[in-house]
Amino acid sequence: MKTIKLGIVGQRTEYCFHSLILRALSSVTNQIDLHKVHSLIVVSGQHQSTFFCGKLISKYSQFKDTVSSLSIFRINSPTHNVYLWNTIIRAMTHNGLWSKAFDFYTQMRKLNVNPDNYTFPSIINSCGSLLDLEMVKVVHNDVLEMGFGSDLYICNALIDMYSRMNELGRAREVFDKMPSRDVVSWNSLVSGYSANGYWEEALEAFREGRLSGVAADAFTVSSVLPACGGLMEVEQGQIVHGLVEKSGIKGDIAVSNGLLSMYFKFERLLDCQRIFDEMIFRDAVTWNIIICGFSHSGLYQESIKLFREMVYEYEPDLLTVTSVLQACGHMGDLRFGRYVHDYILENRYECDTTACNIIINMYARCGDLVAARQVFDNMKRWDLVSWNSMISGYFENEFNKEAVDLLNMMRIDLQPDSVTFVTLLSMCTKLMDVDFARELHCDIIKRGYDSTLIVGNALLDVYAKCGKMEHSVWQFEIMSTRDIVTWNTIIAACSHYEGKELHGFIIRLNLESQVPVGNALIEMYSKTGSLKNAILVFEHMRIKDVVTWTAMISAYGMYGEGKKALRSFQQMKETGTVPDHIVFVAVIYACSHSGLVQDGRACFNQMRKKYNIDPRIEHYACMVDLLSRSGLLVEAEDFILSMPLQPDASMWGSLLSACRASGDTGTAERVVERLVKLNSDDPGYNVLASNVYASLGKWDQVRTIRKSLKARGLRKDPGCSWIEICNRVFIFGTGDRSFQQFKQVNELIEDLNRTMDKEGYVADLKFVLHDVGEDEKINLLYGHSERLAIAFGLLNTKEGSPLQVMKNLRVCGDCHTWTKYVSKIVQREILVRDANRFHLFKDGTCSCRDRWIGAVVDFRRDAKLLRTSISSIWACFFPVE
Repeated sequence: MKTIKLGIVGQRTEYCFHSLILRALSSVTNQIDLHKVHSLIVVSGQHQSTFFCGKLISKYSQFKDTVSSLSIFRINSPTHNVYLWNTIIRAMTHNGLWSKAFDFYTQMRKLNVNPDNYTFPSIINSCGSLLDLEMVKVVHNDVLEMGFGSDLYICNALIDMYSRMNELGRAREVFDKMPSRDVVSWNSLVSGYSANGYWEEALEAFREGRLSGVAADAFTVSSVLPACGGLMEVEQGQIVHGLVEKSGIKGDIAVSNGLLSMYFKFERLLDCQRIFDEMIFRDAVTWNIIICGFSHSGLYQESIKLFREMVYEYEPDLLTVTSVLQACGHMGDLRFGRYVHDYILENRYECDTTACNIIINMYARCGDLVAARQVFDNMKRWDLVSWNSMISGYFENEFNKEAVDLLNMMRIDLQPDSVTFVTLLSMCTKLMDVDFARELHCDIIKRGYDSTLIVGNALLDVYAKCGKMEHSVWQFEIMSTRDIVTWNTIIAACSHYEGKELHGFIIRLNLESQVPVGNALIEMYSKTGSLKNAILVFEHMRIKDVVTWTAMISAYGMYGEGKKALRSFQQMKETGTVPDHIVFVAVIYACSHSGLVQDGRACFNQMRKKYNIDPRIEHYACMVDLLSRSGLLVEAEDFILSMPLQPDASMWGSLLSACRASGDTGTAERVVERLVKLNSDDPGYNVLASNVYASLGKWDQVRTIRKSLKARGLRKDPGCSWIEICNRVFIFGTGDRSFQQFKQVNELIEDLNRTMDKEGYVADLKFVLHDVGEDEKINLLYGHSERLAIAFGLLNTKEGSPLQVMKNLRVCGDCHTWTKYVSKIVQREILVRDANRFHLFKDGTCSCRDRWIGAVVDFRRDAKLLRTSISSIWACFFPVE
């Protein structure tokens, strides 16, 4: 009886001892304590216990001590215990010793120890990491032979392994044969497709999983978001985002980072900002994504601002730091660029050649060529980008001798590439140095770069801009490959010379009957002041498509021929051509510039009711412009407020410009408040608001807006006008006194003004928005760039010949009136092309029917949508070869 009791006590004591040891092993947090527990196991004689040996092997592997794990395993070798084999294989896999893990698997099989369902997931993981397909085949065959082909965990491991090896066909085969699947199975398949760029398949697998009732988790979403971004599937991405919101996984950092990255690919920057702002937890990846995203999207100031915040809590990676340096370069922010460079040096980042090239580029863009050259000289290795960045930096900052010297140094070890030649040809264009361009052309031919497209385009451009049109056309004709840039360059060059060379070239190639060619010719002639030729091309076209009609309607609109635009619109419909949303932009725009309010309203309503076309933001912008120009300010304001879409700055700017012209100060002040609240980055609207305050005498508000512009690094483009005489372009800035014949031009303007005064001309001083006296305001008006260009043209062209003047901004109201008087006095036809349209002055009248009241609706944005753009038309007919 006592013996039995003693045995029970001994068993209980041993059980308690085992429990204490096991508890001690589980709670160990460092190797010193682990050694103590290990010693206790050895002293107690349990060091050959299979159970404790397995636990010790696993524990040592957690601390990356594979030597101790191997030592313990060898004490028990050889063994037929599968548990110990599984443990050592798992330990090797966990520590990245994949070949070692496979060696143990091979030894195990040689000893005829049969693997179990715990063996395969680890060894499959090792095989996948080794990317050894032969090894994989061996293990997969063993899985099938031993009857584990339907095991859920093993199949999931196989799918993951094949995915890592880009063997997606095999992964799908394993998946399809599984009798049952869990969320890990679907996640492995989706992530495999997504990680290897099979985005359509990833989305399809995601949809299949949803239909089969699998509840998506954070890993699912993180895997499918890159696929949505890669395919630019905005709608599908929003569906996934909705799933995130509903399923409560929004707080997962990986998911939020995935959403952030996806929306950056969609270029939906407001969504990116909102997601970032709503994130409760952020990590270094979050900050890196948003800083790089903003920088690559052109929001350089925001990128720099976020970087300042990030460095207080997280360490940015090299990609982020270089993205911020690129932002500094674009902003010209040398001070912060130096700070970032110092940050790189202080934190001992290992800068590769690419990073050094970005630093050089930043300093060069900011004008610090000394610092750029210092970085260049200290580089361990240069590539062609390094040389090109430094040469380009010298050239952009007008250190042309240094650029050429560096080019000669480069040629000692490296030959120029296409980028080098393009940079140097750009320098020739800027310097108008056709002789150096010819030298480079010879070198280009010697080195075989004459067939390179970007080089060919650069040669085309330099010859055209240096006035060597015959060389430019010859270069165009010999180019075996052409792209959109090629065609745009030659069209722009030929447009500069009234398009005769291009038109002749088209006739020689028998292309005049092609609809896209005719469409491009219509636009070319209409945009270069030759509406007559545009009409001739239009009338000779036997076949006309919707683009043809749009081009013609748009041309009439630009010249203030609204009635003719409407007539063309009606003829288009009578031919059976169905109008689209782009045509309606053109026709409402034409109505706006001719004051045809009722017709414009009718077209807008017809678009919705007859053709079921939902108005877009550009249609609303045209309607606001129409009402504003026609003085219907109350209706225009009500129209904006009733819109189903969020009005943008261009609409409020359009109304504000009209308020200013009509003297409606009450409406103007309300609109200014709305415009200022939008905080638009377009300086034009801010300047317009400032001008309204100036006309009201509220100079404090003027100073506030101007300070805000300065603080944000925004500035309005200075006004300039230009005129071409004898194939030479003469440019004039507002108040310019530096050009030749200034004295004669000034005297002519004074003579014209004296004649005008007798005929009733009175300067409208509200267009001078400076806090100065009346005489000074009159002098400022007389110095507007279009007046200088017109007077210069009158002095240097034959009497009675027409003049054509271009201006980068809108013509001001007083200059508009002044030019009408001039056209009557000198009996000349004067065509002025401003930022919005053509103004044809003849015998004291203007084609715009005096309804010039200035809207600032942003037709540059609308122009992107007009199918009549040269780029899109020529791209349709002449795709990249």
